[in-house]
Amino acid sequence: MTANAERPIPDGSDDTIVEPENSTVDDWFAQDVERDRATAEEALRQSGGDPARAEEIFEAEREPHRGDRFNVPADERPT
Repeated sequence: MTANAERPIPDGSDDTIVEPENSTVDDWFAQDVERDRATAEEALRQSGGDPARAEEIFEAEREPHRGDRFNVPADERPT
């Protein structure tokens, strides 16, 4: 989806959703998961199959999730 793309809201109302300028496909959760999967496989290969060592390698080498910067701590969320 391109920046500022407009699309109808699925509930059928006349409102539209306007994507922000900084909206990119790269922020999608599934892409973070795919990067984690690839990093985990490489960590397991580097560890020679040792799961404990693979976990250490994974934690040291995995990229932070790009969407994490938008996480709101539980105690700051509205109830």
